[in-house]
Amino acid sequence: MDETRNVVTQEGGRLRRSFVDLGAAGWLPLLLLTTLATTQSFDVNAFGVLAPEIRHTFHLDNAGIDSVSALTAAMPILAGVFIGYLGDRHDRVRLTQYFGILWGVTAIFTGLAPVLLILIIARLAGGVGYMSTQTIYPSLLSDTYPGQATAPVFTVYLFGVSGLGLLGNPLAGWLGQVVGWRPTFVILAIPTFVLVVLFYRVTDPGRASTSNSTEGQPAGELSTSLWSNFKVIRKIRTLRRIWVAAFIFGASTLPLATLASNFFHDVYHQGSEARGWIIALIGVAALFGIGFGGAINKREMARGRPGALAVVIGAGCIEAGLFALAMASAPKLWMSIVCAFFIGLGGGALQPAYATIVSTVTIPALRSQAYAWTLFFFALGAGVLTGFIGAIADAHGQRVAMGMLAVFLIVAGPIAISARRFAIADQVVVEVAE
Repeated sequence: MDETRNVVTQEGGRLRRSFVDLGAAGWLPLLLLTTLATTQSFDVNAFGVLAPEIRHTFHLDNAGIDSVSALTAAMPILAGVFIGYLGDRHDRVRLTQYFGILWGVTAIFTGLAPVLLILIIARLAGGVGYMSTQTIYPSLLSDTYPGQATAPVFTVYLFGVSGLGLLGNPLAGWLGQVVGWRPTFVILAIPTFVLVVLFYRVTDPGRASTSNSTEGQPAGELSTSLWSNFKVIRKIRTLRRIWVAAFIFGASTLPLATLASNFFHDVYHQGSEARGWIIALIGVAALFGIGFGGAINKREMARGRPGALAVVIGAGCIEAGLFALAMASAPKLWMSIVCAFFIGLGGGALQPAYATIVSTVTIPALRSQAYAWTLFFFALGAGVLTGFIGAIADAHGQRVAMGMLAVFLIVAGPIAISARRFAIADQVVVEVAE
């Protein structure tokens, strides 16, 4: 019996070591950030699932609701640059709490909005709060955990957000069916306030020690100017290629839940509960994609091949684009649902690679801003191109619009892959700085 117990203990120890050494911080910061990001994603999921009902309430057409969805998601990302700047200069845990409260309050106002203008303002302000999950959270995770844990930590974070986030789609669809879309937003906002309180147990670890940065300037003495810091970040060649790709596929992926929900509503006449399950299925696929992409991510980083992450990002775009094209032309509901699953698979596979490559090629003192500027170009593409997709849907139908979305994804893929040849050199600069 003792021998058996020893074997089990040894195997358990090997399993824990085979995953990752999280260091002194342990699991608490990772679990709290993951759960808080998940509750904030419920609002985004609900807006996508319930888009047709919101469209009818405010008497909008396809171009109108797509524009509201894309612009209220894109415009806060522009503010995300300033949020990233704050994240590189102030206590990120306190900022996480403040932006969490902001998001929760504005989610409630989304449900209470009496007119379209109030809805737009609430979505814009809530989006600013949500941007902390895309800028401050990754930076905080990068500095909380040791370097060898970066790839698996981001995989767990994304896997957890996507996995728990799966509850948001069917839950929003079911609540929308039972109580209406307005109370749904109020109900889904409540857990955020509980989690914000729990963050008193977490402290900001500070930025990793750095002595050098690009152009020989000490990282600890970087300019306090937002624009000057951007000029340092834009010298990172890997990021410049990722930015171009992000501009193009931002129009496809930022409002994907809204576009997919409208597609299944208009083409196949599916109700809110059915659409909730379909969007949840896309989330399940993304979960598998994150797991698959995360495994590749960990393996390639262990081999010292950060350039492979750019290939994963590009391949994910191309795969999703090909299945979006198939979804647009599929004659049967079940065929379009299968295609939607594979769109989610490709979109999920690229996420761990994206989160890791930005951290890998950017010095610690500027990581929040690097994430923010990447999101800026992602949002800029969504703001410029998504209204065009909505107009196509109104003029030519959802199938043609989905085909255009596919083209954007396929074009973005090779551009992302081209960043591969710069990743190692950019990583060396960071390693010298640390």
